[in-house]
Amino acid sequence: MAKLNFEKLIPLFEANQEFSLTESQYEKNVGRTLPKDFNYLKNRSALAIEAKKYGFHIEIKEKTICLKKAI
Repeated sequence: MAKLNFEKLIPLFEANQEFSLTESQYEKNVGRTLPKDFNYLKNRSALAIEAKKYGFHIEIKEKTICLKKAI
């Protein structure tokens, strides 16, 4: 399995500002799909390891589906 390419994310880390990525932005910038296991993604993934190098940690905000009453 090829190593993930975080080249496009490095400037975001180096800016030292919090940022967020959607699943599609991650796929576009890294070239792979986002891991589905949230625990793995937060703690052991290549992204988590890269983030720690720059003093970041991962927080995951899951998708929310709102169902509203049709009137």
